[in-house]
Amino acid sequence: MDPHYKEKLSHINDLIKLSQIDGEESHMELNFINSVAARLGIEKIDVKKIKSGDLDITYSTPKTESKVIEQFHRLIILIGIDKLIYKEEVSFCVELGVRMGLNYNAIAEVLRKTLRNPAYIMHLDEMEKIFKKYSN
Repeated sequence: MDPHYKEKLSHINDLIKLSQIDGEESHMELNFINSVAARLGIEKIDVKKIKSGDLDITYSTPKTESKVIEQFHRLIILIGIDKLIYKEEVSFCVELGVRMGLNYNAIAEVLRKTLRNPAYIMHLDEMEKIFKKYSN
């Protein structure tokens, strides 16, 4: 299997896990995940297999920081999409962000600013500036 496809499957798996943390996947969350999968070229059958546990997913992240930040941005969009943010979702994003190799302080600032925004949104360019501020 193409390594880039594996990265994409891993990302969809992370999005699905995040959407299931609160025990209920909203229609908006499912639509978002399906939209991301379609844009990434993930087959619908593979998304179904991930959800059912019939596809073995190996955790994988992109090789470039810009792609990692894009993936983290999608996680942030997903936690705010239903306007209900649970501490377990925030913890999942922090843990995953660190696992992705992102700076912990930048992750914390992104989440703090996102949670303060009434719409629970942060634009990608704003997020990129925060990560750039903390890069060495």
